[in-house]
Amino acid sequence: MSQRPFPDLTPDEPSTPPDGDPQGASAEQSVGTTAYAELLAIDLASHQVGAVLRRIAGLAVKMIPGIDDASVTLIERGRPRTVAFTGPLAVTLDERQYEAGFGPCLDAARHGQTIVIDTRTEEGVYADFARLARRQGIKHVLSIGMPALQQTSGGLNIYSAAEALDEATVDTTTALAGHAAVTLYNAALYAGAQDEVAQMKQAMTSRAQIEQAKGVIMREYRCSPDKAFSILVELSSHSNRKLRDVAASVIADATSP
Repeated sequence: MSQRPFPDLTPDEPSTPPDGDPQGASAEQSVGTTAYAELLAIDLASHQVGAVLRRIAGLAVKMIPGIDDASVTLIERGRPRTVAFTGPLAVTLDERQYEAGFGPCLDAARHGQTIVIDTRTEEGVYADFARLARRQGIKHVLSIGMPALQQTSGGLNIYSAAEALDEATVDTTTALAGHAAVTLYNAALYAGAQDEVAQMKQAMTSRAQIEQAKGVIMREYRCSPDKAFSILVELSSHSNRKLRDVAASVIADATSP
């Protein structure tokens, strides 16, 4: 069956974070629970996928302390675009990456990775983008991939001017992105795209392989998760192979007698 493009995905206006504060025993648990409840409350019969994604971006800014702007990137048939955002800065930084054909939000969306950048200290593969974001007052960038549909992948992008981006923030943003991916999954089912669900399962399997390969590289080179992912990206680029294929080779080499 041919690819069904997402309807109503024109980013015509920023998403406004809903009013209210999360409640609960801990910030992380409250964020995840409240976000999941609000996403489950969306009636897919009356909300098109574009509206759901705009709601997700708004929830990120509302529920995660220290977040200044958020956006959702979708890559359809190899073409990236920002389909939801909470402010113009997110769109500007997203589009600069699209123009360059490279950046954390693109890599996160393409490969289902979680990428964290401190723009004040980044000296790796994203150094140029980090300098650009820093000039805009952004100190931290967090991009989290969301496995989506056939020929379509996505990512939730977070931009923060806060001095620190702690592990709890990364965890709660990851949880929100996971809930968002489930919402997209359900929207695809509702739209009659059951044949594309297998593609999401494959994407999730690929993500698990990439994480395993990162662990192999971290042990071998005694490096950080971000550095291990950078090595995988470079191997993929130099060999002109898909990242999941490179990850599978790394795992096979590590487990061979």
